Amino acid sequence: DLSVGEVGSVLPSLDVPMTACPAPAIMCLLANTVQFGQMCLPINGSDPRLFDYKATNLYFLVMASLVDSAPLGALSSRPSAVEWVTEGTRSTPIVLSVVVIDQCKALLADSYVRNLFNCAIDADIIRVESIIASKNDKDRKYEKEMSELGTASAASLAAREARVDRSKGFWQSSKWAKQLSKNLNSLISAGDDKKSTTQKNSTGPKGGGKLVNTSSLSRKLAHSGDNSGALAEASAQAKKEEAQKLKRANNQEYTTKALLAMVRTYGCILARWGGSGKDDIVGRAPAKKKPDGIGKSSTKEALGKGDPLTQSLLNAICFSTPVVETLWAIIQSDNHTISDLYKLIDDNASSPIRCLKSHPMFERSGALNLVYRRDGNLGSVVLYVFVTCLAHILIVTDDIELHDMNKPLPPHQLRRCILLLKKLLYRATCVDDIKAINDRLSPPASRESEESNYFGLALISAASKTMRDLYDRSSRRPLCPPKLWLVEDLLEKDIRRCKTKEEYVSLLSLPVLRVCPFLVSFKRRLRLFERIVATNRISIQGSNENHNLQPGVVVKIMRGRVLEDGLIHLNNLGSDLRRRIVVQYISAVGTTETGVDVGGLFKEFWSDLSNMAFDPNFALFKATEGSGNCLYPNPSSRAAHGTDAIGLYEFLGRILGKALYEGITIQPQFAHFFLSFLRGDYNFLHMLPDLFTMDPQLYNNLMFLKTYEGDASDLCLTFTVTKDDFGGNEEVPLIPNGANVEVTNANKHRYIGLVAKHHVCDRVRDQSQAFVRGLWEVIDRRWLLLFNEPELQVLISGSADGKIDVADMKSHARYTGGYTIFDKHIVRFWKVVASFSSTEQAELLKFVTSCERPPPLGFMTLNPPFTIQRVGILRDGDKLPSASTCFNTLKLPTYSGEKVMKQRLLYAIKSGAGFELT
Repeated sequence: DLSVGEVGSVLPSLDVPMTACPAPAIMCLLANTVQFGQMCLPINGSDPRLFDYKATNLYFLVMASLVDSAPLGALSSRPSAVEWVTEGTRSTPIVLSVVVIDQCKALLADSYVRNLFNCAIDADIIRVESIIASKNDKDRKYEKEMSELGTASAASLAAREARVDRSKGFWQSSKWAKQLSKNLNSLISAGDDKKSTTQKNSTGPKGGGKLVNTSSLSRKLAHSGDNSGALAEASAQAKKEEAQKLKRANNQEYTTKALLAMVRTYGCILARWGGSGKDDIVGRAPAKKKPDGIGKSSTKEALGKGDPLTQSLLNAICFSTPVVETLWAIIQSDNHTISDLYKLIDDNASSPIRCLKSHPMFERSGALNLVYRRDGNLGSVVLYVFVTCLAHILIVTDDIELHDMNKPLPPHQLRRCILLLKKLLYRATCVDDIKAINDRLSPPASRESEESNYFGLALISAASKTMRDLYDRSSRRPLCPPKLWLVEDLLEKDIRRCKTKEEYVSLLSLPVLRVCPFLVSFKRRLRLFERIVATNRISIQGSNENHNLQPGVVVKIMRGRVLEDGLIHLNNLGSDLRRRIVVQYISAVGTTETGVDVGGLFKEFWSDLSNMAFDPNFALFKATEGSGNCLYPNPSSRAAHGTDAIGLYEFLGRILGKALYEGITIQPQFAHFFLSFLRGDYNFLHMLPDLFTMDPQLYNNLMFLKTYEGDASDLCLTFTVTKDDFGGNEEVPLIPNGANVEVTNANKHRYIGLVAKHHVCDRVRDQSQAFVRGLWEVIDRRWLLLFNEPELQVLISGSADGKIDVADMKSHARYTGGYTIFDKHIVRFWKVVASFSSTEQAELLKFVTSCERPPPLGFMTLNPPFTIQRVGILRDGDKLPSASTCFNTLKLPTYSGEKVMKQRLLYAIKSGAGFELT
């Protein structure tokens, strides 16, 4: 039985003693089979004229079973590997034969893999180009929605999403599962399922084993001045047509079965040795190992860290063959594959995704002990290899290629991919999780088949990784409408059911929030964050409603010395900043102002502090040159503030954490990469796009070097960068002895990566780490991982443009002292507010609440609500409007007309006075 490592049925001979060949029998069989395949011309891909699709299909089906059962040491890049071999009741470690390992690793040779896939892929017959280019009604609908969104930033879309009311009941409808299956074909099918034609429209395999840069800048540089690009394209087309002729020279009918069998074999290798098949990222306990018997290999395990050989394999497949486009076309056109995908995302499927296996199914039949095959989980295998290769290609794909050059797939196809993977992850993290609980209640015998398998775990991990990368890309420049990521009403009932701090915090451990939080609407995640913080705050500070308000830490702040006094009194509190802070302002003349702090004075203190500390002229933060004047730590802060700089960053991190803890929105807009640092999971693959926002000129220079066709040594560059701190130049080595290492064509890619890392990460590492240390003392990092970068910016600052929605403000306002919504003075007030400029509206909001930006979820979450209190007067000149910022209350006199009300309001909000103004 190949599936459990027994080779007796296919190799009826005695095993060679371990003393003669130190390797298990299954490993020796794998090595011999690999060598046989490489020597056999019809199945090794070396000569397209002799390539036999049927023989190749059978060969790789057997190979898939062998690879599935082989010990992990069989395909190891290490010089030696140790394997435990069981004989009877005794287990003995042996050092595997290096010769046998090398024979097994020949299966991964770059040229061998390239030849195989290029022979097995016929893009014309599969109709890759026409399937990838085709669009259905849903594609056109999403394109229309994207055009309506225009140039809105991801942060603006996140702010808009936070205010959307998605109250339609989702779980109340029992027809959803049926509708999901019914609509799947329209989501992932881009063509009819009739027999493939032989129309030749697609482009052939591209590249020659090297990473090819196809950014717009690269093309301009490569094609300028002559027609070499056109000649190269014509040459590639001629080679492609010749290869197709050779492949059909033996007049055999083309079939995709050979390709799919190869996909199954190499998919098994990627899952076991790629580093994603060992751990269950959903978080379930690993299945118990079964004892091995005589003649069986050790339990099928997977590596926890990817072997370098798998990276080489991915490079050969992804950059030398059109495997991504081809597999995605097959996923959308092959009936068998589509049928398997139906089962994969079906909520009523009997087996969880984590239990899927990759090897073909062999069964004995009849008295002759024949063996026949069934294509088990074919759709899952194809999907796994597709998403793994897609994730690998995205590593070297810049945003211009992704959005404007249809690389690696057109945007409408990426949207289809998002829809499919969304359903897979939803089932893996939500539906299967519920089934797992029910499985624990079933008899043990019925649970044996439900043990996790490395392939199922790898599929979930690969899908999650690919979706996260696409979601990260979409956070910089939207790939699709925000609703496309969401599963409607997900976690709505769970959040409503929670009452205590512990119950809200327990939701953070749900698989869907740990693996794919983007499936939950931003508004719902924002509400969960708000409830976690609010319940935590009440447990520490108490509240007026519960009549248990705790005494606060008194802090005296002199106007004009906000940063200095705040640093003295608050910086040593650490996590005690979660306690209530009572601010007492000291006026310029040394007297204590009359305001009593029940929260409002601290909001004013934070606003004053942030306006000063985040001002680029203060030299703690610097604005990006390429996008939006967003802030990031100033690399030259030490030169401006000396040894105090790190302490200042820690202090500001704590104060930002306190602002989030108290629900205070602030003005600063942070750079995308700095927001990643705040979350604690910066993706170093995004260094070049982040460098573009920081320094577009440096980015363009590096891109010129990357695409330079001459000798890079002519540019006289070394592995150093120049550090400029307020006019003082210093040469910094990127590697040891970097000043003496010349940049050449062979090492220029390493130089580009090191320069980008130096500017984006290394120069601001100390400042960012200090800021994050202070932030995490107040705000638990797990709370921040609910959001991506634009969403985190909305959490900090509200909507990206800062504009106030007057209608939202009006609909959630309250009235006291005799005012009602129908009072003529209130009607005048809202007319006046609507006539204000955006700046004046922000000043009014700050005058009343001490914050010039509304809460991320809108005024419905402002606590206390925006309140207007009636103040009766006899003459218009008797009183100015005043405010109680602790209670978000505007005390509005009953002015005689709209004009005088506007004048008095503007005078009050622009006066800038403290609590002496009456």
